[in-house]
Amino acid sequence: VDGLPPAAGLAANMIGVNKAIIAVNAGFLPIVMLNPKIVKRSGHYLAEEGCLSLPGERPADRYEEITVKYQDMDLKEHEQAFTGFVAETIQHEVDHCKGKLI
Repeated sequence: VDGLPPAAGLAANMIGVNKAIIAVNAGFLPIVMLNPKIVKRSGHYLAEEGCLSLPGERPADRYEEITVKYQDMDLKEHEQAFTGFVAETIQHEVDHCKGKLI
């Protein structure tokens, strides 16, 4: 979006759309997830995260490995494992869908 810094992810409700939809930069193309639910997590750690909605960085409880159930844009169901920064970004955006800011 013009005028905003690059983002690793975005939740629909952060731009005024009251839906459980997230988009996450996974390297090549963004992954769009409808109704994402984290169903498995392991490897707890404390992250320092930034957010387009808030200045600076803040601590956030995160997990190194997660499994997410979601629907794609064709409403096809998926269950997929993620690790590292992509997993952290998904957790951040799912928090937004739940109304939680870091």
